[in-house]
Amino acid sequence: MFYFFLTTSYQQPGCGLREFEPFCGTINLSENASEGKQIFNTNCAACHKLDRDMTGPALREIGNKYDTLTIIKFLHGNKTLIKSKGYNNVCVNFPNLTYEEVSNLLKYTQ
Repeated sequence: MFYFFLTTSYQQPGCGLREFEPFCGTINLSENASEGKQIFNTNCAACHKLDRDMTGPALREIGNKYDTLTIIKFLHGNKTLIKSKGYNNVCVNFPNLTYEEVSNLLKYTQ
């Protein structure tokens, strides 16, 4: 049995890539976008998806529709800045999100 282990070649686990990729099978995200993905999954994913409407609208490229400061104010509670069309629910306030976190979130949604 010991001879078997010495003669058997070792294969790297993973998806067949030679170099390690943190998100095997997905696109590579920048460090900021990766942090934005975590923020999205923690705060937004219950009501939003990137590419399809759910309880709330799809958020893909939301940063192209509104500037960062407007989105920050909206998430902090000023709901008059962005009109919700066709949605009966109001977005939850996220006053704990910093400017940098919202910026990373927008990098993820691009």
